[in-house]
Amino acid sequence: MLKLFPTAMAESAGNPVQDVVEQVGDIIETAGDRAGSFLSNLPMLTTKLLLAGLAAFIGCILVRVGRRMIGSIVRMRGQKGLQTAQQANTLRSLVTSIFNYIMYFIIVTVVLSIFGVNVSSLLAVAGVSGIAIAFGAQTLIKDIISGMFIWMEGSIAVGDVVNINGLAGSVESITIRTTVVRDYNGNIYVIPNGDIRTLTNMSRGFKRAIVDIRCPYEADMDRVVAILKDEMQRAGEEIVGLTDAPEVMSILSFETDAVMVRIAAQCPVGENWRIERDLRMRVKARFDKEGIEMPHYQKVVVKQ
Repeated sequence: MLKLFPTAMAESAGNPVQDVVEQVGDIIETAGDRAGSFLSNLPMLTTKLLLAGLAAFIGCILVRVGRRMIGSIVRMRGQKGLQTAQQANTLRSLVTSIFNYIMYFIIVTVVLSIFGVNVSSLLAVAGVSGIAIAFGAQTLIKDIISGMFIWMEGSIAVGDVVNINGLAGSVESITIRTTVVRDYNGNIYVIPNGDIRTLTNMSRGFKRAIVDIRCPYEADMDRVVAILKDEMQRAGEEIVGLTDAPEVMSILSFETDAVMVRIAAQCPVGENWRIERDLRMRVKARFDKEGIEMPHYQKVVVKQ
């Protein structure tokens, strides 16, 4: 009995080691099978990767060619007089945006089909879940619909000087989803089309250069108005962009320390700021020449 006890203990102690050995063997065998399967499928996987890369490359080339064709077609329509240059640029920007979305969707679909993904089933699932997704993409849908209305109504075009929601600048591009505006400091604002609430287009027809002149109460207003009319007559002949003499509207209002006189001049779109600066320079120089001192604030400092 004493002799059999060590033998039984040795047998019970050897079983766990044997189990570990068997598990390691199974793992090695499984890894070998998987490695063999990977190596056997490697040529097919490499082929699929090459085909997917080729499809993506060809798709990118088609996108670039399509963009150029769209630009050429829009330019031809503009040369035939069917559209203005701004309308042509707007149409090109919008159509290019739609074309990009369609082409990228096609490229992704082709690549997925190369790797064996059932695209039709994927589209079916997308269609079923489309309603749920639509609730979360209401803002995107609103931007797209608003972009279509902006293009159809022609309220703004690429190159227009606009004020959108308080942001003033020139329209750089109009896509299916956004409108890009560059302000006078060079900053670019990307405005979702659905967020456009207040729109002021300053590029249609003509603009007016408006200059308000502060005149002293002590001055003879008849003389001041006569001097301004004489100077504006000269300005209408000398300032580039003016076809007529600016109008002097006499007294506009009475301020605390000055009488306000307004000058208005019709001018080409985008030239109003330059012409306003020129008119102010002329008025200041003429007032200095005539001895008319323009009102200005003075602060008296008393030293203790």
